[in-house]
Amino acid sequence: MKNNKEMHEHSGDNIVEKLTGKRAEEILNDEVKMSVLDFLNKSGPSSLGNILQALKISQTAGTKHILELKLLGLIDKSEDPPNYNIDPKRFKILMSYQNK
Repeated sequence: MKNNKEMHEHSGDNIVEKLTGKRAEEILNDEVKMSVLDFLNKSGPSSLGNILQALKISQTAGTKHILELKLLGLIDKSEDPPNYNIDPKRFKILMSYQNK
């Protein structure tokens, strides 16, 4: 079993799951997660409600996918206003796996 240091890394002030090739492939092949990332990449910071409405996904599904993306450090959440935003550095790392 891998220890905590092998599975996690720092992204800004947060400890996030490492973005390995396998995890990147899972994200790249997940239509909803990629839709969320594409939306945030194009539109900038957005509330959960705006994301769900724009992508026409349920609150349950949207919250699940956003939480997974947040745990991977691909998005973060500001407190005031409570908006989600893409982490450009981590997004670039994810996209570097796209053509591998």
